[in-house]
Amino acid sequence: MKFSALIAGLLTTTASAYKPVLVLHGIDGDANQYTNFVADLIEEHPGTNAQALKVFEGTPTSWVQLNYQVEHIASSINDIVSASPDEFKDGYHLVCHSQGALICRCLTEYIGTHQIDTLVSMAGPQMGVYDEAFFSFFPDSIGKLTLEEIYHVAYTSVFQDTLSVANMWSDPNHVKDYLSDNNFLPKYNNLIDHDKKDEFKQNFLSLSKAVFVVGSQADGVTYDGGIGPWQAAVFDYYDTDGETFVDMKNQTIYTEDTFGLKTMDERGDLILGVVEGVSHNEWFNNPDVYKKYVFPHCT
Repeated sequence: MKFSALIAGLLTTTASAYKPVLVLHGIDGDANQYTNFVADLIEEHPGTNAQALKVFEGTPTSWVQLNYQVEHIASSINDIVSASPDEFKDGYHLVCHSQGALICRCLTEYIGTHQIDTLVSMAGPQMGVYDEAFFSFFPDSIGKLTLEEIYHVAYTSVFQDTLSVANMWSDPNHVKDYLSDNNFLPKYNNLIDHDKKDEFKQNFLSLSKAVFVVGSQADGVTYDGGIGPWQAAVFDYYDTDGETFVDMKNQTIYTEDTFGLKTMDERGDLILGVVEGVSHNEWFNNPDVYKKYVFPHCT
């Protein structure tokens, strides 16, 4: 009897060793897509409080402008944490996909004195998007515009105030317009002056670890089935010619350490993973992928 009680106690202790995990879907996605992902995580890490966030789900709700999404998802997370203070007292992990991964990185900057331990970004457009695949998110009226011309509408106040893809649109050929007229991504990449610039960096650096993973594609293919270019997920991005790529360590966000990426790297808490051939949605629907490359960070 005493032996059984001891075993039960050990199991309880082991189960409680894992931090809670909050999961966020990408554009057009919803919490139900992560049913198997969450169940597998709990099976591998028994006792984990893991849940997919039921916020801004589906079409067109997930298309809402990103400043609004960040503000309201932060409130939802604070409600979850406040409702179970004992469970979340040692922190929690954010595991997020695609647009949701960008949102979650921004949440690590936006939420003051947050308790986020580890951020896991799965194929998130951290440097933005620039690909014809996103034309479908814009009204049909822009159909005659070319890739190089979309910035004319994407950077208008109407689209910046309404459409998430416009907030992510990062035209390498028109960087000046991007910095002056995109009201979301330049702010969270701390490339422009704003009143929370120092706070954003401090908040990001309060993470214990930041993990950014993505799948590389065939030579010359920059679209992974969900974001383009896929290189943006690990902070590489087009040069101003819109063709060649500049790696993270030569990007302004790194060289000037705008929001703490360089500091995070130098202290050994930045993890970048590029996995050959993994397509966009495999990060949440292929157990072989997420069990190997995601779950080890959710302890």
